[in-house]
Amino acid sequence: MAERKKQRLATIVGANITAQRRLMGWNQAEFAERLGIGADSLSRIERGLVAPRFPRLEQMAALLECPVYELFQTQEDRERAAAGSATPASLSSLDLSSLDLSTRREVMLMAEKIIQLMRS
Repeated sequence: MAERKKQRLATIVGANITAQRRLMGWNQAEFAERLGIGADSLSRIERGLVAPRFPRLEQMAALLECPVYELFQTQEDRERAAAGSATPASLSSLDLSSLDLSTRREVMLMAEKIIQLMRS
């Protein structure tokens, strides 16, 4: 794989890890501790400077309660999978951290359905 493609993939994975970690309501130090790594190492992963190996990806996905493949998805992939539904920026900036993970996911799903209905 070309170096540029590897770097792009590491950036995508890092951004998805960051997003899922925030969805869980953890800061970098908390998540790094759960992983048994330093916060500086996690920071390099999240910034796409270092690509984690598969065993670490599996550990991260388990802690983040998501399948490993979701860590590799681009926004475009998610939009295609959702048949054109997109989350507006204002919705993604809401602070849902006080809600448990299941409730947060349900709120986001309901919001996407409302957006789809309004576009119809």
